[in-house]
Amino acid sequence: MKKYFISGAMLAGLMSLAACSNDEGVVADNNGAEQQFTITLASSGDRATRAAADRTLESEAAGQSIEKVTLVVRSQDDGADKNKVVYIHTLDNWNGTATNYDTNGHGKKLTFTIPKADKLGAGSYVVTAVGYNEGNYNLKWPAKGDVLDKNITATTQADAEAKEVFAGEQQFSVKDGKKIEGTDASKAIQSVDVTLHRQVAGAYGYFTSIPAKIGDTEVASIRMVSRSKNTVLTFGSFNSSFTTTTDANVMYMVNGSVPATKTAKFLNGDEANVLFSAQITDWFPGGDKNKDGVYDKKDTNWTNPYTTGSYLKGSVFASNFIVPFSATQGKSTLELQLLDATGNVLYAWPVKLDASNAQVGKTGETASADLFGAGTAMGFAETADVFSLFRNHIYSIGIHKQRTSTTDPETPVPGTDQPTDLSKIQNVVIRVNDNWEALHHMSIDE
Repeated sequence: MKKYFISGAMLAGLMSLAACSNDEGVVADNNGAEQQFTITLASSGDRATRAAADRTLESEAAGQSIEKVTLVVRSQDDGADKNKVVYIHTLDNWNGTATNYDTNGHGKKLTFTIPKADKLGAGSYVVTAVGYNEGNYNLKWPAKGDVLDKNITATTQADAEAKEVFAGEQQFSVKDGKKIEGTDASKAIQSVDVTLHRQVAGAYGYFTSIPAKIGDTEVASIRMVSRSKNTVLTFGSFNSSFTTTTDANVMYMVNGSVPATKTAKFLNGDEANVLFSAQITDWFPGGDKNKDGVYDKKDTNWTNPYTTGSYLKGSVFASNFIVPFSATQGKSTLELQLLDATGNVLYAWPVKLDASNAQVGKTGETASADLFGAGTAMGFAETADVFSLFRNHIYSIGIHKQRTSTTDPETPVPGTDQPTDLSKIQNVVIRVNDNWEALHHMSIDE
């Protein structure tokens, strides 16, 4: 799981929005005239803080690509003003203005100042922090003075795929307008720790030895279809306790809602959505070069269509970020398909989680739309073929870790690069990387 940390130090005390690294940005008192925050967005184990507006899912590495961080602070004191927005601030051009740091992780930090007129008085508060890229989602922010009763949401742009977005929240208090008190009384300087988690799921497929024909019909594309697909993310029911990759703290949460329009079908005719797809000619221009019936490393016309990332010769890769969705009881969740040039399904494999996967047998939850509302347990347990795609989990067929590099693109790096051989029509595995919250293995039925 990738973890992102916000730490804030106020002029008269310290409010830190941090995560696993516990880095605390302490700043000067400044005589109480203003309050300063140091915002730190950090990642443990991955230096890839990208300035680009979008990050494509080109491996299971948990990178980061964030332009803006918005903080929404609400009062928590009982009364008519409970959940009233008392401060809202957006840090623009995060990658361009924040400074790098390399302490207990890797990331960026930035100090900004709350004007004296906006200083937080004595009382209890909660801060919600969202890291995002402009234009990836429709985000409707509250205004200062609004009294909220619902969590903040993000809606995918029309006909657009999901993109990465991060969020988290935590409560804190201000004493006499000076001392900031958080949840860890053992710290000499009180702080509030909040973890920003990835709010989407991820899925990818990494294949080789793809059949060139089914019968007499040429295979033109490969795709993964799903029973469901959602368009709205709810930033609530956060997994604030998850700061290390241990099974005890993994959360099986669906924070997606509002189904997308169906655009595909399962082989049996059931309506479906496309999770990811790849055109064969993007990887093998001109088709099956050596006419041996499979697309693989023996075809000398193989090319990598991506400008970044490296893949084994003879492979095909496809991926997407996904707004999480719940399983449909009694209906298989995913199907891998081969299609002809007109979009007809030529062959399909049912996709399953490995029976030993931790998700099998779990009962997931759906995030509440209400502020601080508890997640609602789903009515049935996850099974090998009927399973949800949960927040901050990545589901993969094959193994492709971060930007695999090799001097010999025909030779896999053990444990790093392992495309699934589709010519054998055998089980295929979906994994979950510990840079995400969990990594799930899936298989294709013969």
